[in-house]
Amino acid sequence: MSQAAIQMLRRRWGLPDAAAPVLDRFFASWAAGHTSLELTDEEATLLSPCPAVTSESDGNSPAPLVLRGTRLQSWRLDQAETRVAARLRELAHEKVGSGDAGDGPPVVDAPDPPDAPADLAQLFPDPDSAQRRAAVLGLRRALALVTGGPGTGKTTTAARLLALLATREPGIRVALAAPTGKAAARLGEAIGQAARDLDGPLAAVRPRLERAAFQARTLHRLLGWHPRTDRCRFHAGNPLPYDVVVVDEASMLDLVLWDRLLSALGRGSRLIVLGDHRQLESVQPGRVLAEMIAAAAGGAAHGAAGESAGPLADCHVELDRNYRFESHPGISRLATAIRDYDGDAAIQILASKGYPEELLPYSSAQIDDALEQIWPQVMAVVRAPGPTEALAALAQVRILCALRRGPYGVEGVNTRVESRLRREGLPAGEWAHGRPVLVTANDPHTALFNGDVGVLLNGQDGRGITAWFSGPQEPRSVPLAALPSHDTAWAMTVHRSQGSEFESVLLVLPPQAHELAGPELLYTGVTRARSRILLAADEGALRAACQRRPPRRTGLLEKLRRPNGSSAT
Repeated sequence: MSQAAIQMLRRRWGLPDAAAPVLDRFFASWAAGHTSLELTDEEATLLSPCPAVTSESDGNSPAPLVLRGTRLQSWRLDQAETRVAARLRELAHEKVGSGDAGDGPPVVDAPDPPDAPADLAQLFPDPDSAQRRAAVLGLRRALALVTGGPGTGKTTTAARLLALLATREPGIRVALAAPTGKAAARLGEAIGQAARDLDGPLAAVRPRLERAAFQARTLHRLLGWHPRTDRCRFHAGNPLPYDVVVVDEASMLDLVLWDRLLSALGRGSRLIVLGDHRQLESVQPGRVLAEMIAAAAGGAAHGAAGESAGPLADCHVELDRNYRFESHPGISRLATAIRDYDGDAAIQILASKGYPEELLPYSSAQIDDALEQIWPQVMAVVRAPGPTEALAALAQVRILCALRRGPYGVEGVNTRVESRLRREGLPAGEWAHGRPVLVTANDPHTALFNGDVGVLLNGQDGRGITAWFSGPQEPRSVPLAALPSHDTAWAMTVHRSQGSEFESVLLVLPPQAHELAGPELLYTGVTRARSRILLAADEGALRAACQRRPPRRTGLLEKLRRPNGSSAT
């Protein structure tokens, strides 16, 4: 926020001149994803008497700022945290399915439900597997938090859990959602495939799961969000008409979106949350998934002996077996080193030459050399005979960048790719055949949403250039005149890629340490690759990117640990 805007707000709120630096830091922390700012005692004393500052938790308070002790929050985000905490605690103790969720042994350690052993064993043969514990959790709890790294089977577990629920409740209504269009499409594809794999008596529920998979959508579409009013069709007074809501890529949800989702969730409905808290957090303020996991720690299933149960105890199961990378141990080892904040180990793994087909390290100055390795896959997009082949080729490879601007950012790398296409006598530019495009705005009229990726192709029927996007059954075309705001997508930011995966990934880091290039970004970028990662990064920048960063400052965990999600006063 500009200094002029800060001064205007300071005067409007009746704050003293000395409060201007505090407001500057406050809005800067907000932009960085924090929901609160820790003040000094002197700063807290300066602000506490101001009429724009309150310490009350009253939801009708007109004050724009909330100060409790030395923690400063906006009133809007403070109230959102309070509502989210209260609703999560309600879900954690809500009685559903077999048994009493509030009494008895921890759910994830409890025996199988007495009415379920046959089909539970059919879908989850290993009685000791984390996936089976997650299924038992989903049968018994209104809130099931299932986390794990890419390839650990989160969506497969969710699909089989839905099959179990559907056999017990024939009329069950299921909604599948994710923060972005791409993530929603992948969730629908995964659930649909798992449904098609059902056999025996469970095959009877296949049509219902396939129908739910077909209707997978973004959370904004699920809630009926109206961009002009910033209001949602579904809310506490008009809850979602579903018995089960499955949310994937939950780490990408910001606090406000969590608030809207939980407010719209009907009483008696189940919420199944899938995600990986080690990946990038939401662009907007909050770190809700990580704090939900922290609030689940301390239960008998997760905490140390004698540790008190957390407010979401026994609502969480982490899947720890990685199926995707069993045949690609190099990517798995590299991801583990990054997850453990061990830059030296990451460098050693890349330098070991033990995984020549999986890990290809380059310095930042060698982007062109790295690009040479994936150029055949780039050409496969440009020379594809039709939209099906072009979209399939595009799904095989992607260049990911930590930054948006500069020679090592998305803009610079896209320019580099287009320059090479021109040198080879191939079309390049805004309306070029074979150009991949990334939609950057939600557009209900075309059913295209922020994050959707397509490709421009010459029409085979004389229509000229047309945009093509993946559809439920086959590619669908969108006229250029109707195409919403978009960017070239040979390269995209790691943030944009979250929820997607590709056979080969070229990950580009800036040559020097950068605040945006942290371990979560690096981990997310590396794990987008299914079989090969090309990493263009200097050792110093890579080591810096692996260093642990302070978590976002929020008040949610504190509110979760208080009765009814209340705040300290």
